[in-house]
This record gives sequence, structure tokens and C-alpha cells, in this order.
Amino acid sequence: MMNMQTSGMGRPVSWRTRLAMYLRLFAVQGSWNYETLLGNGIAFCMEPALEMLPAGRHKGALAREAQYFNAHPYLAGVAVGALARAELDGEEPARIERFRTALCGPLGSVGDQLVWAGWLPACSIVALGAFGLGASPLATVCIFLGLYNTGHLGLRAWGLHVGLARGMRVAQALATPILRRGPRVIARIA
Repeated sequence: MMNMQTSGMGRPVSWRTRLAMYLRLFAVQGSWNYETLLGNGIAFCMEPALEMLPAGRHKGALAREAQYFNAHPYLAGVAVGALARAELDGEEPARIERFRTALCGPLGSVGDQLVWAGWLPACSIVALGAFGLGASPLATVCIFLGLYNTGHLGLRAWGLHVGLARGMRVAQALATPILRRGPRVIARIA
């Protein structure tokens, strides 16, 4: 029997489906364009979960999720999980579209502040500090890549998990101290 997890809402999402969605998050920008931005990528990432819907609802949900969407790619997992949960829970399409629109701003600004203005410079400074203390160029690159990738892989996994767990109630997770105060703390450290 496959291990499944549910949030107390709707249908459970298997670990196999979660893994497929997580791996697809690495291609969320693969179909980026000026008309839909990340929209096609969001739909692509959600497709393994949307396949659980009846055929009539599957196509409509996939078309809805492929529309315009803009967010930081590392926090797109929050949207992918939350929107998938909303679709699986049978929320009204108009409500899902409003929720989808509301997610764009916070996921874009928080991600930019946390990653581009905080985490990336902090990882760079740590790696350059190691180089200044005598680390080889290869060790310096490995330190940077190890730190940076630990952060962004974890952020993607957390986002997908919290989105699937909380669905349209994901706002509380976005108010977590790490996302609210983290960028300032990391910027001060950097």
C-alpha cells in the first residue's frame, strides 16, 4: 500500500505524486513567456495532482492553472501545492482564480527579498570568506553551491508541502518569521 498524506481536506496526495510535482518545480520557468509568465509552468507542476480529478474537471483545471501567474520560482511550490489542494478539494473555479491572483504579489516580493537580496549574497560572502581564509577555488565553489542549493532545495520542498497541507489557508505559512524577518536578518549578516 502506498503511503499517503492528507491535510484533513479532500483527497490524499501520494508521495509519488508529491515527488513528481517537486521534480517538476525545477522546470517551472521552462515555458516562461511574456503572456503567461510562470502560468504554463505552474500547470505543468500541478499536472500529477490534477490527474486525480475526473476527466471533465481535469481539463478545465489544467487550462485555468496555465493562465498568467507571476511569482518567485523558488516559492512557486507554495502556489503549486495550494492551488492543487484547492482543485482537489473542489473549490469553485472563480474562488480559485481570485486566490491565484492574490498569491502572485506575496510570492514574488517575499521570494525576491529572501533569495536574491538575502540568501544569494550571504552564500557568496561565506564562500568568499572561505577563499580569503585559504580555501582553494574548487572548495570555494563547492561551499557556495552547497550552501545555496541547500537553501533553495529546502525552500521548494517546504513550499510544496505547506501548499498541499494548507490549501487556500496558506497565508499563515507565508507570515512565518523566517519569511517575514529572514530577509532582513540575512541581509544584516551579509
